[in-house]
Amino acid sequence: MLSVDAWASGAGTLTLHTFSDAWLSHDLRGHKQPEVRQENAPRLRSALVALSRLTEAEVIPADPTAYGIPTEAGFEDLPDEDPDLLDSWYMFEVPRRTARIQAELPPGTALFAAETDSPVESVEVALGGRVVGYLWAADGDAAAGYEPYTPAGDVALDVAASWLTRLGEAKQRGLPPSRALRELSKWTGDSRAGAVVAASRRVFSSLEELQDLSGRE
Repeated sequence: MLSVDAWASGAGTLTLHTFSDAWLSHDLRGHKQPEVRQENAPRLRSALVALSRLTEAEVIPADPTAYGIPTEAGFEDLPDEDPDLLDSWYMFEVPRRTARIQAELPPGTALFAAETDSPVESVEVALGGRVVGYLWAADGDAAAGYEPYTPAGDVALDVAASWLTRLGEAKQRGLPPSRALRELSKWTGDSRAGAVVAASRRVFSSLEELQDLSGRE
């Protein structure tokens, strides 16, 4: 986006704002994207050069951000770059949506552990013929939960309480996570929660891998 500020004196500023990680060496989840940067960085550089010629003024970089250092020609990487610090998805978005979902649960709902370092098995949840999220389980850490599928919008979060409540009921009956997952996979579902998609079981190497899939736009 370009914005212009002008004053009666004739002075003014032309500001180029970027709202995308397409120019950076890592995306906003901390994943390296050399091909994306290689393709897009020259476009940003060309735009800055063209604006400088048009205005007959030099480019003045803004302050460094959490993701990169603005320069006269685009962006440089942060020094001692740590992808974990770049990963706003896991640092902010996953905890935010988890808190929103749990706030909708009935008081006293039993919950399996919400984190695991073990591989997880997962099934898709669909409502109205559209995938809205994923149920998952990992017996190793007695963990299980529901991950909303971000592109589905608010409905992905709205169905979460129904599935987590049913997982909690299974936990109270003493079922391990994998048994609870199989039991819910056989449930016919309803118009509010949707239902598990037949033959959609998958195994992920980690919960983060599933969360990454659930967040794709």
